[in-house]
Amino acid sequence: MGASIWGDGRPLNISLDRADLWDLRPIEEYERADYTWEKVAEAHYAGRHDDLKAWLEAPYDRAGPTRLPAGRIALILPCPVIRWRLERATGRAEVELANGAVLESILDAEGICRLRLRGCAPVVSVVPPPFGPPPTETVPETGPSLSRHHAWDLGYPVPEPITGPGMAGFVQQGWGGFSFATLAAWRLEGADWMGACTVVTAAAGGDPLGEITRRLEAALAGDFDQAVSDQAAWWSDYWSRGRLDLPEASIEKVYYSGMSQFGAAARRGRPPAALQGVWTSDDGRLPPWKGDYHHDINSQMAYWPAYAGNQLEAGLGFVDWLWDTREACTGWTQRFYGVQGLNVPMTADLLNRQIGGWRQYTHSVSTGAWLAHHFFLHWRYSQDRQFLRERALPYLTEVCRFVEAITEVRDAQGLRSVALSSSPEVGDNRPEAWFSTFTNYDLSLFRWVLAATATLAREIGRAADAEHWESVLQQMPELNLSARGELQVAQDVEYPGHHRHFSHALAVHPLALLTGFDPDPVASGIARATVGQILSASREFWMGYSYAWAAALAARISDGEAARDALARFDQAFVFPNGFHANGDWSGRGIGRVRFGAFTLEGALGAADAIQTMLLQSSPGLVRLFPAVPQSWETASFDTLLADGAIEVSASLAEGRITRVELLSSSPAQLRLAAFDQPARLDLRLEPGRLLVLSEAERIQLARPLLAAEDVKNIS
Repeated sequence: MGASIWGDGRPLNISLDRADLWDLRPIEEYERADYTWEKVAEAHYAGRHDDLKAWLEAPYDRAGPTRLPAGRIALILPCPVIRWRLERATGRAEVELANGAVLESILDAEGICRLRLRGCAPVVSVVPPPFGPPPTETVPETGPSLSRHHAWDLGYPVPEPITGPGMAGFVQQGWGGFSFATLAAWRLEGADWMGACTVVTAAAGGDPLGEITRRLEAALAGDFDQAVSDQAAWWSDYWSRGRLDLPEASIEKVYYSGMSQFGAAARRGRPPAALQGVWTSDDGRLPPWKGDYHHDINSQMAYWPAYAGNQLEAGLGFVDWLWDTREACTGWTQRFYGVQGLNVPMTADLLNRQIGGWRQYTHSVSTGAWLAHHFFLHWRYSQDRQFLRERALPYLTEVCRFVEAITEVRDAQGLRSVALSSSPEVGDNRPEAWFSTFTNYDLSLFRWVLAATATLAREIGRAADAEHWESVLQQMPELNLSARGELQVAQDVEYPGHHRHFSHALAVHPLALLTGFDPDPVASGIARATVGQILSASREFWMGYSYAWAAALAARISDGEAARDALARFDQAFVFPNGFHANGDWSGRGIGRVRFGAFTLEGALGAADAIQTMLLQSSPGLVRLFPAVPQSWETASFDTLLADGAIEVSASLAEGRITRVELLSSSPAQLRLAAFDQPARLDLRLEPGRLLVLSEAERIQLARPLLAAEDVKNIS
């Protein structure tokens, strides 16, 4: 559940959202017998591009399937609102009125929004989305929206109102007989008004009204202060991991804003965070981009902070869903591609089924490989061998089975290739967005997943499997490079300088194929050249997430100044006052040409990941402290961030020197330690459960060289 509180008190609105509230109608075009990879490639090379648009893209232009808005609670308050406040430490929202009264609100663990207003009572109503037939008169637009459809485009019946003493709401019948209910209930407790609201869904024939009434009655009978205390305890545990203190308040705020959204939207046992997390827009329209799962950066980036941020349990909410929906994906892989193994549609519904969009990306051959990266990261950061055996290796193996089968095509040199390759979002949905040879996007993901699967197989003693995947990897081409040594989009296709999606640079971040400790100078040079080209681009069409990703890329090559600059621009132009990420430059500062303000989740969480990457980087057996802090950050600290190998790391920087380093591992570990952009200088052994605190002499070995006066002048 999610709740967005907004308005001046006449009314104050509480827009509700539930992550599993979906219209899941099937798509006829994707059930056809000729819906196959072979037929798609045949049509593309025959020039039947309009046919492909009608076949593969038109379904996305229809209203359903889609996430659904849940409606809002409207409170008419006795006087205006003068202040809003969200306590990230406790999860409690407060709305202060002009008369001094305060409306308190929390969302408890059961998905119920609990409310208390001391000394006065509001007038309550519930406003459903405009389902039912379209209005006969013209409806004024509420503002710019990326959604093409209003709620009435779904063809649902009119909502059934619920009224009675101390309650208001509605029941909505949806596609296929499913229904949902949105309800608010309230009572007076002395001079205090107590309220509760939530959303309940039901399959065909279910009774959402009975269930929601029981739940709200139980909530109102409970103790509000105890509910606040329980919620605060959950957030206290959450914030006990991954804390940091930065000298630049605005960037520290970006981190905590992103991580608070992650804590609210990424819960294990709940559906994973989709495009808008749990805060779907409430403007009478369906959510932008259907509120779906975009697996071409959005869903992946939204979970990047789980690992170094030491929030593995929250990250499992995504990994569990990928695991639970794998049969739908293997079935789609076999039907569409005609091969065994596992790939995943790039745009997907709640069941991880294809829902369409730009054809080149929704049918990308490497989406499964990118999603497999999260299984790999969870194993590396948790060292959970049961997870390795039962989930990580099986998932990656199925992806590799698909990779091996789909690359049976051979190029002129006899190396593996594919019939069609793409690179989000180069070329938009024009015919040239499909390449006849490998893009670096597909190639880097294929090379990574084959190498990673071989590594995991060796970890549990399956040498023959490891050798097989290594042999397939040897049959793959090398990454495409320009004459200047930069990663290209594809062979002889350079990165378009204005482009918002750095799909060609996945090998730098997040895959880290070209960066590391004491790296190969050729690989390091490719990474630096690639990131340098991106950072020198015009940026006029960059989105908010572009700046977050650019900051992480800069951090990977230890360019703290560029990372800090990208995050500062992100904060200035792409973050609303409430901390949400706006895709376009909503501020009017001219940082980006695209001005729309549609909210999506991944930008704020990608920025949090970038900040973690500035403070800590790791790979098997190697940890680097403060690898990309700008020279102006003479003080900084972090506590219990997580390094590869399930090692908790805490460190402090004062006057440019490392003054504290603490490491804690749950298992024996041999570790090489480095700091800043210097080579590794300390070899350490960690004993399980024993905190290792570096001595002053050891910390001195991690110091960075003093800058020459001319260097200091240049930085200034």
